[in-house]
Amino acid sequence: MLMGNIRIKNLKFSYDNKHEIFTNVDFYLRKGKTLSIIGPASSGKTTLLRLMNGEFDYKGEIIINGVIVNKDNFGALRKCIAVVFRDTSLLADTVQDELKFPLENMNLSLKDINTRINDINEFFSIKKILNKSISSLSLNDQTLVKILSYAIMYPTYLAIDDLLSDLNTRTKILLLNYLNSKHITLINVTTNMEDLLYTDYILCIYKGINAVDGKTLEVLKNEKLLKRLGFDLPFMVDLSFQLEYYGLINKVYLNKEALVKSLWK
Repeated sequence: MLMGNIRIKNLKFSYDNKHEIFTNVDFYLRKGKTLSIIGPASSGKTTLLRLMNGEFDYKGEIIINGVIVNKDNFGALRKCIAVVFRDTSLLADTVQDELKFPLENMNLSLKDINTRINDINEFFSIKKILNKSISSLSLNDQTLVKILSYAIMYPTYLAIDDLLSDLNTRTKILLLNYLNSKHITLINVTTNMEDLLYTDYILCIYKGINAVDGKTLEVLKNEKLLKRLGFDLPFMVDLSFQLEYYGLINKVYLNKEALVKSLWK
């Protein structure tokens, strides 16, 4: 296996040996290929992130950067993967202090800390909120700060638990561009089907297994299976399929601008 990839192999997990969550999840993700994880309620999406975060014992293997994840050795993987949950608390009073905190724990010099914060400031134009109380921010800005407080450590992988949906479209695009510029690979657990269009691959968990996985467009083309599993297609994909059926376009478009341009040719 190449270093930097994630391999989930024959994953089995249950709470207290009673409530079985995973019976056989098997998946491979190459570094640099962003991923969305979907599934019905209580299918184990967040639990999978907790296993990747080294929180529970499990059967099978979760391998990140060539290291098998478990409670004992997860400390060695802290630089490789950062996991941000919906209930992750913001610890500092101001945005600047929240961004400083993880870097100080990494024992970075004041110069390096300021460089990283200035980089974020320039990328997201957040100078006006740097010294503001986090509690006074909008949901969009609070969520962005929460994600950036982990991304600023430059992990190989950044896994977020249904947080992308709290960001507006502009902020989502800026965040994805920032992660890409720092070579940070996004793993996005989501309940928002529209957000699937921001990632390269999809993993759908259903009744303890990966029911379907693969490149985003290829998975979305499996419309009948997705609908049987209870998922509606993203609006642009569904619209593209309908227009393609009537011969108005000859391919599926993932964004409105490209679709409109095709229709007006």
